[in-house]
Amino acid sequence: MDSNAITFYQTCVKSLLSQYEGLNTEWSTIETIFDDVQMRYMVLRVGWNDQRRIHLCLVHIDIQDDRVIIQANNTEDALDDELVALGVPREKIYPGILPPNVREQLRAKRMQGR
Repeated sequence: MDSNAITFYQTCVKSLLSQYEGLNTEWSTIETIFDDVQMRYMVLRVGWNDQRRIHLCLVHIDIQDDRVIIQANNTEDALDDELVALGVPREKIYPGILPPNVREQLRAKRMQGR
């Protein structure tokens, strides 16, 4: 994968996930984790509700090879549509909940459609 595409995907993912930073509540805060080396990006909700610990992964996105993989989406947002709106090609976005062999079949099918 070319470094310009990696940089572009990283910028898009960070821009998208940064939009969650303002969703703090009286009992929790939002933390964003941007790891450009491992290319892992997360949004966490962390805090306390009385004696109950809050630690929830809202969004987890990885960039692997030439793909943007949505590993977790515990929001109501259509992250793939938002990434497309930012300029990431839809054929480069994959749901991480699919087993790797199914992802590869989906990738092959998307490549045929080009």
